[in-house]
Amino acid sequence: MTMNFLDRAIHQVAPAWSEKRQAARARVDMLQQLDKLMPGADASASMGGGEGGVFGNPSVAGGRWWRTTPRDARFDTLRHLPTQRGASRELARTSPIAAGAINTNIDRVVGTGLALSAQPSLTILGWEADQAAEWKARYVQPEFGLWADSTECDIERTLNFYQQQALVLRGALESGDCFTLMPDGERTSTMPYRLRLQVLEADRVGNPLGAVDSAQMAGGIRFNSGGAPEACFLYDQHPGGYIPGLNAKGIYSGQWVDFVGRSGRRRILHHFRKLRPGMPRGVPYLAPIIDCIKQIARYTEAEIMAAVVTAYLTVFIETPTGSAAPVFGATAPGAGGIGDEIGLGMGAVVGLAPGEKPHTVNPGRPNPNFEPFILAVIKQMGIALSIPYELLVKQFNSSYSASKAALLDAWVYFRGVRMWLGLSFCQPVFETWFTESVAIGRIPAPGFFADPLLRWAYTRAAWPGDSMGSINPKDEVAAYAAAIDARLMTRERAEWELFGTDWNETYGQKLAEFDRLIKDGMQPTPKAGAAAPANPKQPPVDPASPEDAA
Repeated sequence: MTMNFLDRAIHQVAPAWSEKRQAARARVDMLQQLDKLMPGADASASMGGGEGGVFGNPSVAGGRWWRTTPRDARFDTLRHLPTQRGASRELARTSPIAAGAINTNIDRVVGTGLALSAQPSLTILGWEADQAAEWKARYVQPEFGLWADSTECDIERTLNFYQQQALVLRGALESGDCFTLMPDGERTSTMPYRLRLQVLEADRVGNPLGAVDSAQMAGGIRFNSGGAPEACFLYDQHPGGYIPGLNAKGIYSGQWVDFVGRSGRRRILHHFRKLRPGMPRGVPYLAPIIDCIKQIARYTEAEIMAAVVTAYLTVFIETPTGSAAPVFGATAPGAGGIGDEIGLGMGAVVGLAPGEKPHTVNPGRPNPNFEPFILAVIKQMGIALSIPYELLVKQFNSSYSASKAALLDAWVYFRGVRMWLGLSFCQPVFETWFTESVAIGRIPAPGFFADPLLRWAYTRAAWPGDSMGSINPKDEVAAYAAAIDARLMTRERAEWELFGTDWNETYGQKLAEFDRLIKDGMQPTPKAGAAAPANPKQPPVDPASPEDAA
């Protein structure tokens, strides 16, 4: 866009303001072109107003009818994102319902962190189970723990790998998406790996100089001819934290960063849940209920204020002339300041003039319909957030079966989010780390760089996390034990789901404890009527053997 004399003058004095003017002018030109192509479209909706979202209901904004136009995923989402992000983050800071919903996701999905469970493909590698178990226990698990347990994996050196999982999920929920930059750091005496992670907020990626979206660029993402994202434009600083004079290039200056480098190494990860075909950026988790949460917050504040006002006793003085005499002991305004504050006290005596009568006022609070109304609205919010009402309000007042059903229904959602987090963040980071580990010779993986199929076989992994928890542990443990005895479930999976621990990691301690109990004669006493347990250290007796019979 050509700059006139005024634009050039403003650019010399205030480059940030000049960039915003150019972006606004470009947006107006785009809307004018859109109006020519779609004369029936709602202009206010194109500008970010109109239907839904935080921009208000058309009936409130002045429109009588609900006007909608079918548009693609870019147009429907990108125009609302800046305001939705700000509103979502503000509610996450100030609204108990919003903060509770996001914190519930973090606690249930991530918890103490999704742990690596290496699962190499035995068929492709031609390994036996014992060989794979030794390879995992000797090389992969401890080497990854060396990197992941340390805060040196974070370029800011504040969070380890498992804490960054919570940061990624929180950023994606509050802002709709976030990014993870994976630069190379320096190897140190305590960290032999160069891979570092830097989680970036969604606002750090946008179109260069605030340019308007095009066919090859939308929301700061550049696409190839096939529509696949190939690079993102990373701002040098957060646009919402611009400091004049800090960056002479302007608020929207930055550089293009390829998602995958020329060598095939990932450089940056984009974390968002794609809800529609062609959707370039994610939508905040609270977007469907932002208006509802804000109105509930205002209603709650009004009821709290009404309850506070009710705690005070207001007294009106009725006089025949309509002008009450000064209250006994009070100083008239102007005589000694703004006047003394008058209040009722124990045993207080207040004089009234002849004909004056006191009248008390009771606002009639608290409102008895407040809680039922709020709970009814929260139930609707739970439907939109895929969190049952009981879990959202942290109250399980129903029967055991109803509470269990609520937990199981929530766990379906949390398990899906956990799978998404593992595929979007954990697995790509693990594969990048594994490549470096093999390259520097810390993990043996013959043929890793020669055959893509072998590379896939070496890097297969699962990312289990904390257990769902149980309402009746006795019955649930018995059910898992029966499934294990019937060969329907492995002990490793059962321990992950019941207690959130790795059976392979705890096996050594279990065996040592069992050996000590046997050695000291402290094995558990069998229940009455049960057969005496066989000695697990002694091989079974073969009845057909004449030596054993003798």
